[in-house]
Amino acid sequence: MGSEARAKAINAKGIGLMVGFVAVVQLVALYFTYVNTPVTIQVGATYAPAGTSPAGSFSNALLLVAAVLASTLVAVWLIRRRRARIFTSVVYLGTSLALFLLTLLTADDVTSSYMSEYPALYLSLVLSAGVVALFALSVRRRRFLFVAPFITGLLSAEVGSYFAAEIPLYTALLLPLIFSIYDIYAVFAGPLRQLVTIAPTEVLSAVTSQLGEFSIGTGDTIFYSMLPALALYQFNAYYALWTLLAVDLGVVITLYLLSKSKMLPGLPVPMALGLGTLVLMIVR
Repeated sequence: MGSEARAKAINAKGIGLMVGFVAVVQLVALYFTYVNTPVTIQVGATYAPAGTSPAGSFSNALLLVAAVLASTLVAVWLIRRRRARIFTSVVYLGTSLALFLLTLLTADDVTSSYMSEYPALYLSLVLSAGVVALFALSVRRRRFLFVAPFITGLLSAEVGSYFAAEIPLYTALLLPLIFSIYDIYAVFAGPLRQLVTIAPTEVLSAVTSQLGEFSIGTGDTIFYSMLPALALYQFNAYYALWTLLAVDLGVVITLYLLSKSKMLPGLPVPMALGLGTLVLMIVR
């Protein structure tokens, strides 16, 4: 009885820690969306290679899924061929570039509200370079590993906010649904299970958020933050709040199930609840 009660206490603490982390990432994404909206609304959606019709939106989402699947297959192939260093370099370079550019864009939008153009740009460049330096330390030095969740959380908030603003509405609504289906395949029958098993630990720290006993992929936290950001960008803060709460309820359910299993897809339940809540508010 005592050991069972202790296990439940550990699970409850771990779930609370991870849900708190997800909630902070979501709130940061909402702030980024709010700050960036005056700029992004002028540019409009930029990712629509197949157009913005219902069929085109579905094709756009499939293209993104195909790109993720292809990347995972290549990663598994490289590691099995003992070329993990190539995969590691690509992950580090891609993550560093995304961190620098997205942090620069957001920081410039924030700082330009308080200072003139050039000081705002210089400060934004320093902040962006500093984030990349922290990322490098977190993956190269074990004593800085505690920084990794802050970096993956920041990247998730930035990418989630960017997706919400730059992807057309119908594509953005279809994307969580299609990726949830892909997530089920990737975890149970696809290459993701293989990649998690054979990938170097330092690479996993760059693409996952590890807090306590739980680990969530950065792709999952991107979608957790994208849906509330999409609700804010396309509609209002009321929609965003309820979508955020629905997603977080799904995260709690997923983590509870994960505490009884070694590996589960992180998207289906949170995306079903979050997307269902947002769609219901749209059509009511």
